[in-house]
Amino acid sequence: MKLQELLYGKVNLEKTKLVRHNLTNEEVWKNYSGSFRDITLLEFYQAIQSPKRFQNVETIVSFLGEKGTNGVLLGCYQVGGNVPFREITRPKELFIGEAANECVFYDLKTTDILAELKGRLVIDWGKGTINWCQNGTTEKEILEIRPYVARLSFESYEKTVLSFDELHEIVMNETAHKEWEDKLSAVAGVYLITDTKTGRHYVGSASGKGGIWGRWSEYAHTKHGGNKRLVELIDADADYCRHFQFSILEVFPIKRDTDAVLKCEQLYKRKLLSIKYGLNDN
Repeated sequence: MKLQELLYGKVNLEKTKLVRHNLTNEEVWKNYSGSFRDITLLEFYQAIQSPKRFQNVETIVSFLGEKGTNGVLLGCYQVGGNVPFREITRPKELFIGEAANECVFYDLKTTDILAELKGRLVIDWGKGTINWCQNGTTEKEILEIRPYVARLSFESYEKTVLSFDELHEIVMNETAHKEWEDKLSAVAGVYLITDTKTGRHYVGSASGKGGIWGRWSEYAHTKHGGNKRLVELIDADADYCRHFQFSILEVFPIKRDTDAVLKCEQLYKRKLLSIKYGLNDN
């Protein structure tokens, strides 16, 4: 099976670039671990390119070269505009050469494309490993899809505190996180979303089909769940969801009267002043 078969219909292959970061490269190796704000150092590093590198490109599909000619999926990114790299605040941990000062910094947004296969999809890059950036139409053989290993275990409702990325991982790999689905779909409840950048709160409730699991799945897929002020944040910055933290304030039996759940939701809004100072609009 070819990588292009998985990408077909999801991206315009003619406007896609395939990128392979090889760990034998000193700059890649030194930027492999660590993070800056809401992205890894390697993601920051890959956004630093010559002005024409991603010109007229809509999507890049990024891989990490581990051994031989293989490549393990790092993620798929939407390509936006760019600014001179010298105008960008760079993380002090970033390892780059002087030539980077003549480069631009591309706005690369993480997408959900093949998100469930990150760290699992392994391709054969082929003989031209020195050519680290290739056209999306360049055929790549899929070598394996590694089994998913769940790293997030459910403890209790009161101890549930998840970043958006963790919630997204759980929902997108629900088979491996069956306990999460079972527990969260078994209860209605009132939940809290905290903007970790500003400290503002959004109080919401889930009393419909699927309970908290059903409602939180919407956030994992849409980033904002349709909430007005969260939509505004995502419209301004598609990756702002990475500042969202999810927790549970109170749970109810799944068949609990909806009015009781909504009254509890309003009580928490008053307690946390989430309408006046937070992200609730009513």
